[in-house]
Amino acid sequence: MIKVACVGDSITKGFTLLNPRKYSYPSLLQSWLGDQYEVRNFGVNNAAARFDSDTPYIKTKSYKKSLEWGPEIILLMLGSNDTKRSNWNRGIFEKDYKSIVESYLALPSPPKIYLLAPIQIHLIKGIPLMGLYPETMEGGVRPTIKRIADDFSLPFIDLKELFPDSRYAFDGVHPQKEGTRLMAEFIYNSIFTK
Repeated sequence: MIKVACVGDSITKGFTLLNPRKYSYPSLLQSWLGDQYEVRNFGVNNAAARFDSDTPYIKTKSYKKSLEWGPEIILLMLGSNDTKRSNWNRGIFEKDYKSIVESYLALPSPPKIYLLAPIQIHLIKGIPLMGLYPETMEGGVRPTIKRIADDFSLPFIDLKELFPDSRYAFDGVHPQKEGTRLMAEFIYNSIFTK
């Protein structure tokens, strides 16, 4: 059985979904991949890559559990919460994100790691809900993740064009059921059908 760890924030966890155990993108991947794979959701609400953020992913139980589990495939999608003004610093984000990648690369498995640049953040009535900023995502987080993928020669999956508006994410950040399905399909087709 191939172990797949989905590492990320509330988008991975399935925040706003009525039944994340059934409809989060990791759960959908599990249902499509079948018994040859075991997909686990290590998403944490509000988690950021930066080590001194308001919720550093590396200080969560999910991070520790994801390392202990010894996955063979890791889908890493952090960065949305790093767009908060209190969290954002390009140099620190890049250094800390690289440290997270290195911690997974050091596993004995060794795992295949995919770096996923998150979906777009949308303002709702001109307001950045939850303090997440689209311009920081597009001018900072997204290109930095791409550069890190290039530096480590890791596959890069960009979810930017998936939601050009907030139709599938009413709060501008978290996909509802249909949006999560579209995101899961895109990830599935980008990784598991090749």
